[in-house]
Amino acid sequence: MSDLYQEIILNHAGNPRNFGTLTHPTHTLKEANASCGDMVEMQLLVKNGKVQDVKWRGVGCAISTASCSMVSELIKGKPIAFAKKLTEKLLLKEMGMNAILPTREKCLLLPLRALQHLSQ
Repeated sequence: MSDLYQEIILNHAGNPRNFGTLTHPTHTLKEANASCGDMVEMQLLVKNGKVQDVKWRGVGCAISTASCSMVSELIKGKPIAFAKKLTEKLLLKEMGMNAILPTREKCLLLPLRALQHLSQ
């Protein structure tokens, strides 16, 4: 594990960004990883096609927590279309990684799978 990867993961896992709940979300998205017990609920406030605010809460390992934190930062203030099309490749780049172990892939992808529930 590279030092950069470890530092980014630990930073977001220990100090998750946008953790909590919104008072009046327009979208509430839930996803779970049955194989390890990780769960996330993402709440978005979307106005005029843009993610005005995002909060999330859940339980999981350091990688899923860091991933939820980073995804929330990536989509905040962006068009909803960006959130729907966010990819594993972009998330890995933000984490300073080229790839992830197959056993940890579901942890990393948890918030991306939640975003796939967004409707038009």
